Order: sequence, then structure tokens, then C-alpha cells
Amino acid sequence: MTEPPTGPGAATAALAHPRCLARLARCGPPPEDGSADVRQAVVGTEFARHCSGLLSPAERARSAQMGLPARDRFTVARGLLRSLLGGRLGLHPARVGLFTRCPGCGGTDHGPPRLAPDGPGWRISVSHAGLLAAVAVDYTGRPVGVDVETAARTADLRGLEPRLFGAAQRRRLAGLSPYRRRIALLKAWTSAESYAKASGTALGHALGRVGAEVDADGRVSVACPGDLDGWAVRALPAGAPGHVAAVACREGTHVRTH
Repeated sequence: MTEPPTGPGAATAALAHPRCLARLARCGPPPEDGSADVRQAVVGTEFARHCSGLLSPAERARSAQMGLPARDRFTVARGLLRSLLGGRLGLHPARVGLFTRCPGCGGTDHGPPRLAPDGPGWRISVSHAGLLAAVAVDYTGRPVGVDVETAARTADLRGLEPRLFGAAQRRRLAGLSPYRRRIALLKAWTSAESYAKASGTALGHALGRVGAEVDADGRVSVACPGDLDGWAVRALPAGAPGHVAAVACREGTHVRTH
């Protein structure tokens, strides 16, 4: 897993303008090369207002119950997802058949989005944190998982270091600068989260399975596909400074990020 850029220029990798969503809405049928699309967007109030017009009535009602900034993150993520799916299906984004179902309680008023049963059978994943939203779509019907995180969560995750890194790796972490240590921890965390989402593995188990290692420069690598039963986890260039992103998919899947 390579190190994603987190400097000021990294935000240019994200979709942050209505014209970008318009291009997605015209992107045409999905490629036939077994690939998956991953797209990111920088969250902002003005952009969220534009994305609101792409949501279904149920999604707009759901977002209205949220406080800021959660409402903007939800709205941008769903607008981004609907624009990509609508472009591939030849539909207006608001007409794409999506539903939600909580994997825990089975409730349909919350939980991750899924394509309607009468849809094309693609698999989707959505994540948002801080100033960044990301969506992933696998057109072969194989599971996919995407995860983004912000450095603001590092304090919450510090207690997970023993579950993400072995003793030798934690000693190496201790020798890094505070910034590099935070980023290394976030890379390992997003790798575990994306793998858990894609594979259906419980997060507690995924934390150990990714086998995160860190070198002297703070670069993080995770287990190879053979160690993850054919799953590949890779870093993504994060679309906002101070954020990291990762995607997990089946080995051999070509991930398209543009």
C-alpha cells in the first residue's frame, strides 16, 4: 500500500464543483474490463446545497433531521454516488433506485445504501469523514469497500494501535514524528475498515487481519491478497489535506479513480 499525499495540493484530486458532477452524469455505460470506480468529493455547504437537488425525497427528509456538518457530508456523499450511478445507468441521479438497510437491526431508515434488487447488481460502498466523501462502485457485482478518515480522529484511534500493529511495529511508530505517526495509524485504520466493509469481516477481526507494517519513514503496507483470501487493499490519494483513504476489492480488480 503506497502513501497517499496529504499536502495542500491533494484537494485537487477530489470532485468539488457542480460541473464535475455534471461530467459524472454523462460518463456513459460502465467499462467491461472488470473494473471498479472510486470517486471523492470535498464537502462544503454550497456544494451540499447543489447535491441536495440530486437526492431522493426520502434522502432529503433524512438529511433534514441531521445537524451540521453531518448533513453536508451525507448530502455530498449521496449526491456523488447518485451522479456516478446515474451517468452509468443513463438516468437522472434522483431516479436511481437506492435503498438503505441497517445490517444490525434491519431498519430501512438508516444504514449503508444499496442498489434496488431490480437494478444491475453492482456493489457500492460509501464513506465520509471530516471534509471528504468517497464512493466506490464495482460493476462485476463483487463486493467493494471504501473508507476515508481525518486526522481529527487520531486521538480516538490511538488505543487501537496494539490491534493494528505488532510490538516491533509500535516501537517503530514511537520513533516517528507526531504527524507521521497519526497518518500511519489512519492508514492502517482505513485499510481495516475498507477490508471489513468489502469482505463482511467483523471489524475486530479485520484489525488483526490487515497485518499493518510501518517503515522508518512512516510508509504503511498491509497484507498481500494471498494473506487476505484474495482481497486486495490499497491506499488512495486522499482528496483533502489531513485525510487518508483506502479501498478494498477482489484481487485483480482495476480501480479507476478518475
